[in-house]
Formats: sequence, structure tokens, C-alpha cells
Amino acid sequence: MRAAPFLIVICTSGLTSEIRAQEVGAQAAAVELQAGVGYARLFDAGGISFAAAVDRHLSPASRKWQHALGGSLWYAHTGIASAPDDPEGRHVLGLGVRYQLGLSRTKTFRPFLAVPLQLLHSNIPDRATLQSTSLLLQGVPDPGPSRPVEDHIGGEWGWGTGLEFGMRIGLSKDLSAHTSVQGLYQSIYEAGTRHSAWNWHAGISYGFKR
Repeated sequence: MRAAPFLIVICTSGLTSEIRAQEVGAQAAAVELQAGVGYARLFDAGGISFAAAVDRHLSPASRKWQHALGGSLWYAHTGIASAPDDPEGRHVLGLGVRYQLGLSRTKTFRPFLAVPLQLLHSNIPDRATLQSTSLLLQGVPDPGPSRPVEDHIGGEWGWGTGLEFGMRIGLSKDLSAHTSVQGLYQSIYEAGTRHSAWNWHAGISYGFKR
């Protein structure tokens, strides 16, 4: 976890020179806002997911391939694998930076590839532990198997990175619909063994000139 802030600082610093170089020939760099809802799965459980991003295009509009750098936000409310009947579930929040490569906004169909780097927070709120529906004859709840460390009550900070592949469909000059699938490697719990995650989102994007 301690390495996460340094990773983001290094990533941002390393891209500074690229931003300056691209801005020299850029004409009023475009800024694009996007938001979407969908499904996320991590720690062997899934649930509703929301993602948003603000990307600044670093390439002139005339270029076929557009480079962009910006910030990203991710929130997911999932179940808990070892307690599938738990109504509260898990809350996951991600905040970080994002690099994107995609086709020019002048195209109707625009595939894109993005690389996110985020600080992640996973939280299972504190509350009374749900008792198993299976009771012993003595009236003592059956505790069942012990929970994995990722499913313990409380919150932990970590980091995550991965690849996102998606497609945008132009609806007008500045408005487009998009869908994307993202695969993540996340490291939140030091003693955890489940590090893979993925999510799918569909939403809209709006671009404008600064």
C-alpha cells in the first residue's frame, strides 16, 4: 500500500514531458467527460459499478490517433463471497490517473485502449454479523468456515492498475455513447490471495474545447 502514492507520482511526472511536447502543436486541446454504469466483480463477488473520467486530449484534432491523459473515479457496491446473504456488502472506491489511446473524434466508430492507475479503498461496514440459517440443536449458531482476509469487516487502502478496452459511437459532433471492459490487478490486502478484478460499463461521453 505504501508504494501506491509513489507509483502515481512517478507516472504523472513521467508523462509531463509528453504533455508539453504534444501541446506545442495542439489546437485548443479537447477535454472529454465520460460516465457510465455497469457491473464489477472482485474478491469472487459482483455488483453494481459506476465509473467516470475526465480526459484531456494531447494530440491535434487532425491526428488519426489521439493520446489523452486525465483522472478517473470508480465506485462499486458488490457482495461478499463468504457471506452471500449479507445485505450491506462491500464498497470499493478508486481514484487515480488514466492514459488513453483512441481514434480521432471525427470517426463514427472509435475503439480505444486505456491504462488506469488508481488508489483503491475497500470497505465492509461494521455491523452485527449475520447468523447462519442453519442452527445446532443447542441453539448455538453455526459459525461456518472462517472468512478470507479480504472479507473481514473494516476498510483497507491499496492500489490497482490494468487495461481497459472499449468502443465509442458518435451520436453528434461532441456527444458519443461508449462501452468498455476493464481487467485489473489490485493489491489492497497485504495477506490477500485474490488480486484479479474486472468491470464492464456503458455510458455517454461529451467532448468540448477549452
